[in-house]
Order: sequence, then C-alpha cells, then structure tokens
Amino acid sequence: MMNTVEGLYWKGYEGQDYEHFWHGPAKRYLDQLEHAISTYGLRGGDAVVEVGAGFGRLGTCYVGRYRKAHMIEPASNLRAVAERTYGDESVEYHEARVEQLPFEINSIDDVLMVRVFHHLGDPGAALREINRVLKPGGRLVFSYSNKRNIKRIAGFAVGRAPNPFDDSMEKYYEFLIGHSPQFVENLLRDEGFEIRQQFGVGIGDKIVGAIPALSRVLRPSLFVSRALGRLKIAPIQFVIAVKS
Repeated sequence: MMNTVEGLYWKGYEGQDYEHFWHGPAKRYLDQLEHAISTYGLRGGDAVVEVGAGFGRLGTCYVGRYRKAHMIEPASNLRAVAERTYGDESVEYHEARVEQLPFEINSIDDVLMVRVFHHLGDPGAALREINRVLKPGGRLVFSYSNKRNIKRIAGFAVGRAPNPFDDSMEKYYEFLIGHSPQFVENLLRDEGFEIRQQFGVGIGDKIVGAIPALSRVLRPSLFVSRALGRLKIAPIQFVIAVKS
C-alpha cells in the first residue's frame, strides 16, 4: 500500500506483514466485498494499473482480464509476494508514487486504487496524474475513508467527535486522513472525472467481527453496498468514476 502524507513517508508498509491484517472473519468479509466491488468496476481491456497493489490481494479482480496488468507498490517485500503469486508474464511490477506514474499519456484503460487515498497528503495531485495516464473514458475505481460515517456522526451529536460535515481533510492519525463525500466529489470534478457509482463499505464486517457466527449467513452484497453508497454513511466509500 502507498503512503504519501505531506510527501514525507511513502513506504509505510516496507517490511510489514500486511497479509496478516486480512485474517479473521471480519477481514474476510471485508476482503470479499472489496473484491466484488473491484471486479464489478473494472471492465477488462488492454491495460490496467493498480496503485498500491500491496501483496497482490486484489490481483484476481483484473489479472487475466487485461492484456497487461501493472502493479504499483513501493514496499519491496509486498512486491516480492505479488510477483511470486502472479509471475511476470502478464503483470509488471513498479516501485513508483501515484503522483509520478511511469506510463504515457492516455495509455491505460482502467486504474484501481484501494486503501490508498486516505494516505495522500495531496489527493488532487494523485487524481491529476491518474487522469493523465487514463485513456478518454477510462475508469478509476478507488476508495476513501469517509469521515461522514454513522459512528462519527453519532460521536459529534454527543460532543465526542469533530464535525464530520465540513469539507476539510481530517487527519485521524499521523498517516491516516479522512475526507467528506462532498470534498471528494468536488475534487473529482475539478480533476476531470465524472462519478458513475458509489458503494459503502465497512459496516457488515463490523457486525461479523462482533458476532463471528453471523459470517455463516451474512454475505457481502453489492446491492446493500450500493444502497449504503448512496447514503454516504459507511466508514469506507468506493467510487467508480470515468475520465470525462
């Protein structure tokens, strides 16, 4: 995963066991839903780029559906795991920053960027660079940390959380930033993107985490996630946008 807050720290997962993060019923639920949304959003074609590909967790959403897949990942240990998993016949691996992608203008069909946006100190620069490399009509599928989620709204109502309704970027921790839906939507428009669909993520996995037995009956649902995306109250918001 990428980390570029204020341009100071972009190899935050170097040496870390990020695979271990995805263990357990709650994380499996979350992983399955993020796979479903990413697969749905990506169309297949000539070339796809995943920004912050990590160890290749989401590679099955696009490898084999595009003539060439590119995984951008600064952490060398995670890149090595991805390369062992997918090989180098149809996938190329790059150590690069989202603000400086190693591709020509209008050369990429689709871009996937999951769990990266909340690390970016200058998200506008990242979207501008993605727009540069995308072909006209190309898709961007990405997620961001939605500070206007139901938990933070409840906390604000009782005076225990900052205002989740303003449009400012809010730093939760040293390298984790929350955004309001209005901020992200305005930024996308300013950087030449048109939103097509949105999905809400990060509620079902909390339920499964609290009551693991529910994992047998509670399955990730694109229908429910799309409804939550319209309400914009889930902790994670997925966006499918096209280069206009």
